[in-house]
Amino acid sequence: MIETKTLAGRTVRLRDVFILGFAFFATYFGAGNLIFPPQLGLSSGTAFLPALLGLSLSGILLPVFALLVINRCGDVRRLTAHVGKHTYHILLTLLMIICTFVSIPRTCATAVQLGVQGNFPDLPFTAGVLIYFAVAYFFTFDEGSVFDKMGKYLTPILALILIVVGAAGIFFPLGTPADPVVENAFVNAFLGGYNTGDVLVSFIMASLFIGAVEAKGYTTRKSRNEAMVLCGLITVILLLVIYGSLLYMGACVSGDYEQSLGRAALLVAIIQRVGGWVMIPMGIAVVLACLTTAVGQIAAVANFFSALSAGRVSYRFFVIVTAAVSAATALLGVDGIVTYIGWIYSISYPPVLALMVLGTFAKVIPNDGAYRGATYLVVIYALLEALPGLSGMAAAKAIVAVTPLSSYGFGWITPFLIGFGGGAVWGHVRRETAIGPGNEKAIS
Repeated sequence: MIETKTLAGRTVRLRDVFILGFAFFATYFGAGNLIFPPQLGLSSGTAFLPALLGLSLSGILLPVFALLVINRCGDVRRLTAHVGKHTYHILLTLLMIICTFVSIPRTCATAVQLGVQGNFPDLPFTAGVLIYFAVAYFFTFDEGSVFDKMGKYLTPILALILIVVGAAGIFFPLGTPADPVVENAFVNAFLGGYNTGDVLVSFIMASLFIGAVEAKGYTTRKSRNEAMVLCGLITVILLLVIYGSLLYMGACVSGDYEQSLGRAALLVAIIQRVGGWVMIPMGIAVVLACLTTAVGQIAAVANFFSALSAGRVSYRFFVIVTAAVSAATALLGVDGIVTYIGWIYSISYPPVLALMVLGTFAKVIPNDGAYRGATYLVVIYALLEALPGLSGMAAAKAIVAVTPLSSYGFGWITPFLIGFGGGAVWGHVRRETAIGPGNEKAIS
């Protein structure tokens, strides 16, 4: 057995790392990860390298880093306990709803429209949706084997096909990149990376990811941390290779297609440009990429709500309900779902990024008032910036306009700093402390 030594003298088996790392990658790599990189490349043109850097930061490094921060804190519950005792359930419930009505149905719509109908255009869309969720149920009904099934069987095929197609697009360019149509390709791609939703995936999937690692026998803090880091490294490498190739192929056709071309249509056009030989393998890859993400997220949603009911309602019941609701939403199609995800992610991302930063510096945060102040102000700012109706009001527009860095998508940083400082002072006045590793009994 190939092994690598941990700092604690225990061993992490590379077989486990590859199986879990591939499963983590597959859970992150779904519908948005397929359709957004080519579109970002199309708008970036010759500035595809800054665009890739921006996408890599927001779409790869931030999600994996968020997962490692949550793992170091223990779980999402311990991280959110600093903000309030109900924060965990409120946050996770909202994220699971987003999964059910956005992430999971988007994977299905993308898989059927691109992966299946791209090769078999006569297949009815509704029939494809029903078949898709029947297969997803097969992989999710047994909670204990979800990640092993994904890591052993589905993901290696997916990764191999995408790497081969990506290599073909890089070594045999599809065209010559045109001048960028966006003012700042880095910022545009960084913000575009939000639309993959993968930082949210880290919060949604953290308990299942950590549980999968512990189920392999890595139960001590040090062995679990090292296993998580190695799995994260596998995820980063695979995402970087595949994102880079998809974005570059989009840049190569930037002089040939209108910017208004739909994301799904652009991906189909790129696949056709690579060559007819790639249509069926890429169709399989599209279906697998979407299916693996759906499997992981359906399992996470069912696990969370079953636990929320204290086991009174079974995991399998929530699998069926989640699949049924997501299937109904998937009937809107890719473009129908994309029309409303922008503001949802714009509201969701700043608070979870704030929690990630707070978790990173947990050891030096003086008290829980700092956590609450930073998180509350960021939530308020996110609502003012993106909530339909509220964000259109003159007062909300004025506040966002005068907030530093708002034009670059980082406006949440200012309310974070103000809330952190004000909350820390208030917490000091009230003689609060921060719930840390040495005071875990305070977390319920």
